[in-house]
Amino acid sequence: MKALVTGGGGFLGSRLVQRLLDDGIEPVSFSRSAHPELAKLGVEQRQGNLDSFEDVDAAVKGCDAVFHVAAFPSVVMDPTPYYRTNLLGTRNVVAACLKQKVRRLVYTSTQCVANTVESQEGIDESTPYAPRFLCWYQMTKAVSEQIVRAANYAPWTDDYDFGGLDFSPANFRRLDPRVEIAPSRRDSTREDALLTVALRPHLIWGPGDRHLVTRMLERSRSRRLVRVGDGKNMIATIYVDNCADAHKLAFDALVPGSSVPGSVYYIAQEKPINCWRWIDELLALVHEPPVSSSISFESAWRRGAILEKIYSFLRFKGEPIMTRFLATQLAKSYWFDTTRAKNELGFVPKISTEEGMRRLGEFVEDCLRDPSRRPS
Repeated sequence: MKALVTGGGGFLGSRLVQRLLDDGIEPVSFSRSAHPELAKLGVEQRQGNLDSFEDVDAAVKGCDAVFHVAAFPSVVMDPTPYYRTNLLGTRNVVAACLKQKVRRLVYTSTQCVANTVESQEGIDESTPYAPRFLCWYQMTKAVSEQIVRAANYAPWTDDYDFGGLDFSPANFRRLDPRVEIAPSRRDSTREDALLTVALRPHLIWGPGDRHLVTRMLERSRSRRLVRVGDGKNMIATIYVDNCADAHKLAFDALVPGSSVPGSVYYIAQEKPINCWRWIDELLALVHEPPVSSSISFESAWRRGAILEKIYSFLRFKGEPIMTRFLATQLAKSYWFDTTRAKNELGFVPKISTEEGMRRLGEFVEDCLRDPSRRPS
């Protein structure tokens, strides 16, 4: 059994590669550049760009399954990287899977595809897509999730039409996943068809993270880290190894005739945590003081809206210090009922939040003592 992992050298992707190795599955990594740590494991690496069908098709060739993990997750105002990586990338992965006769596709989505501006506590997979999208990441991940789910049980073919969807740059802004891309009735007993499933994690964290703690540290030291809202919001998170486990469980459960093919699942730690108390704990790991200043959600929302317009008009490349999407993520409660993942995938987090924080603390201390150990 050979399985392709897009973004195999990334934070989650590398953990998933290791998990596959442990389970006797031969992983293949697909990314833009080679990763020395994967070479040390003897993992085959294929290079290319997700927005090139030729590159993706060559990467998928010879694989029995695909884990599509890679995405552009930032919050910049330029839609181009989201269009090319998230949307065209997913289109190309699905098309290549069907052309290369891949049987199973596991897609890494995100919880924010259903996020509203107000808090969502204990929601499940029946919650509809967000009534409006506040950033390109949210929009492209929602469209991509529907593309993957709509391809479930699609017969292998060289010319899958994606339900007639127009993927041209001119039509990009008009794509709307709130109207489900529903496939026609398909035969679930066919063996020459693709089975798909999507997972929705939120805030993946743990040792080896390249972004979360680093960004917190940079903002704290530059005095740009302020609490948004009343500080009482509860959020779901997931430890990176638990997230990799969930992907493997979804792969194992992706069998014809079951409830898994074509479905989506929220995955998270067993209990939600207080967002700002957790941020203070992360800061403590790098010996930084807790967040002391605050701003109301309304003020953060207005500031984000202004900065979005400025960055869009002037075509700034970086991320605004605040956006409307970021304001909601920092001020509102977002956590989920993961009963369905438990019952249908057998997913129960093996590593508790407390144990995960202990491991993260050890990793951070090692990096502080030896900067060469920090992930690049």
